[in-house]
Amino acid sequence: MNLQQILGSYIDKFGEEHDINTALLSEEAEEDLSNMLQASIQSNKPIPLKELNDFFGFDTNKPDILI
Repeated sequence: MNLQQILGSYIDKFGEEHDINTALLSEEAEEDLSNMLQASIQSNKPIPLKELNDFFGFDTNKPDILI
């Protein structure tokens, strides 16, 4: 499956509030995120927000700057 199919399955399982924007990921980062999504689906637990923030480089101390 490609990333969009896996992401669709993830959203179907955990709901729209867990949608993830992946528009600017490198191929390597897409593969890493795909692996995270598949592991999450298999374990039946959504990816923790902190783990996603770390993955995307979001700094909670600078909420106006999205990376």
